Amino acid sequence: MVFPVLPLILISLAFVFVVFYMVTRYKRTMLCVCFGFVIVGFTLYIAGYISSGEGFANAVFAALRGIISTVRMFFSSSDFGVLVGVQGAEWLTENIYLSILLWLCYVSAVIIMYIAFISLFGRKFVDEFRLRLGWHTEVFIIKGINKNALMLGENIATHDAKWERPDDKRLVVFLLKEDDDEKKANEKAMRFSGIVQVLGRKNDFEYYLSKMGLGNKNVLVKWMRRKTKYNIILVPNNMSATANTLCIVEYAKANGIPHEYLDIFVLTSSKWDREEIIEITKEEGNDIKKRKYPYTIHIADELDIITRQMIEKHPPFECPELNFNEKGKASKNFTVLIIGFGTIGQHAFLRLVMNGQFVGSRMRAIIVDNDIDGLRDCFLHRHPGLQLCCDMDFRKIDVPYAKFFTLLKEEDNVDYVVIALSSNEINKQAALDIKLHHERKDINALPIIAVYEKYGGLFDNGKLFSFGCRDAIYKESVIIREEIDHMAKAVNDGYNDDNSAEAKEWKELDWFSQESNRASADFIPAMLKLANIEKDRMPENLLTEDNNLAETLAHTEHLRWNAFHVAMGWAPSSIEEMHQCFINIKNVSLCRKNPITKRHLCLAPWDKLDEISEAYGQITQKKEDFKEYDHGIVRRIPKYLKAAKGKDRVEKEGGV
Repeated sequence: MVFPVLPLILISLAFVFVVFYMVTRYKRTMLCVCFGFVIVGFTLYIAGYISSGEGFANAVFAALRGIISTVRMFFSSSDFGVLVGVQGAEWLTENIYLSILLWLCYVSAVIIMYIAFISLFGRKFVDEFRLRLGWHTEVFIIKGINKNALMLGENIATHDAKWERPDDKRLVVFLLKEDDDEKKANEKAMRFSGIVQVLGRKNDFEYYLSKMGLGNKNVLVKWMRRKTKYNIILVPNNMSATANTLCIVEYAKANGIPHEYLDIFVLTSSKWDREEIIEITKEEGNDIKKRKYPYTIHIADELDIITRQMIEKHPPFECPELNFNEKGKASKNFTVLIIGFGTIGQHAFLRLVMNGQFVGSRMRAIIVDNDIDGLRDCFLHRHPGLQLCCDMDFRKIDVPYAKFFTLLKEEDNVDYVVIALSSNEINKQAALDIKLHHERKDINALPIIAVYEKYGGLFDNGKLFSFGCRDAIYKESVIIREEIDHMAKAVNDGYNDDNSAEAKEWKELDWFSQESNRASADFIPAMLKLANIEKDRMPENLLTEDNNLAETLAHTEHLRWNAFHVAMGWAPSSIEEMHQCFINIKNVSLCRKNPITKRHLCLAPWDKLDEISEAYGQITQKKEDFKEYDHGIVRRIPKYLKAAKGKDRVEKEGGV
């Protein structure tokens, strides 16, 4: 008697496990299928009961009996034996196939009750199962909880389509502190199958990383998670962003996590945190750009993300009066008006500098603020090289008083306006005043007017639009930006091909160098505009065969490269300084670019690069052509766009 019982127990346990697995992974599908079987069961019961007689009364009685029998299925009771006793129902009870179908209906009803029970009382058990033995190929760990974090988690789970079903292959986990509102977070996370975990008093971050499979020593877990990609996101206001980042990279390195399976995103408004994180991830020694940890760390300021979105929605190359000719040259200087030079205004200005560089055009910025004297001096101290890329005209004007309207009358040639004053209402009123001024002057080509609205909604009528809406930035496509990273890695591969002496794989690059590659990838839409090429009609191997256009595009790329560096606080270095540096330290690489002093020899006008190349070549005893780096970027743009879609990607993790 013992032997038959054991297989029965094993089969029962296997059935329970399989059902549990299917329910946790395909809950909605399972419910739809099971309800379909229940309807079939209800139909079979009615048909069986109605076989006992004829007439309307018999049909009503059969329907009632069918309802009762169907309800009993949900409580593990079968009325099959009752059907056996019904005269005329032999067609059902004696047909093996229909009997099996009816028993499948019975099992489906039980499964539905099983799902309901798990949903009501077993959520924590299901969450533990998904965390430890889940089937996910991507895990997103968000440390910290607030409205923006939950919004980002939902967008990640649904690929930015909130009304779509969450992706079953993605697991989104929120790590909370003990004083966070776990109940409220759970209620919101349930909408997109997110999981909430509370860090205990010990705040054992590493335990939860292991629990989710990252570096777990368990053989079964390692096998199931062997190709799982982990993305760890530290949300703003995380007081321990630097310590958490160090904990993650130390843990991952100690457990041998491959660099391609882990990305870290630190969303912070603190430049202090950014500098700390950059510093702790550097290897000690002479090579100040060498990475101590091979993992990609994205450090993003919320204001940087907001202003980057502003540029992506309405880039400078869309300004109507720039009018690029067939050689890619602009017809006029690019003029911007920045109204309000606080943190938002400064971030927006730097983004415009990085994206407003065109051949045939000199950027000019009119910067207006009532407290401009102190703001100007501090800003120029942090960005000493800006004069290379932009002429700046600082005006002490209070908006919207008389001097402001005088300024509008004097400056009728503005292409781009950014308004970031002290309040949303003042910003909107200033925007309407500028729009009205241009309409009264009968100026057809209105400038692009970007209005900062803190926590505002989305508004965009083509030329007048608001930016700053959190709903528009806490998205997978904005924060994760996988396509841009694929292109950035391809940019670095190209640089390595052109400069093998200083070649480094993506995982070896410091944060600044990775950001430099991303900035190059970000500018590709402008390059396509200058070349008059639609993204979907990109040539297979070469952006253009026109040598004059190719020269202009390479020149434009150099202007963009200059602008990125000066916006990041770098300044030009002279040939004389290079010679003196070589005499003092004998380090050729530091003579060209010094990350400590933030000075670069190639931060110079395009026409000076030949002279700089020759002077640098004399020191290195090698033939140098710094223009060739820019030409190389332009030539490889089709390759970068293929890399963005996962095509033509090199095997090595590439990524200056």
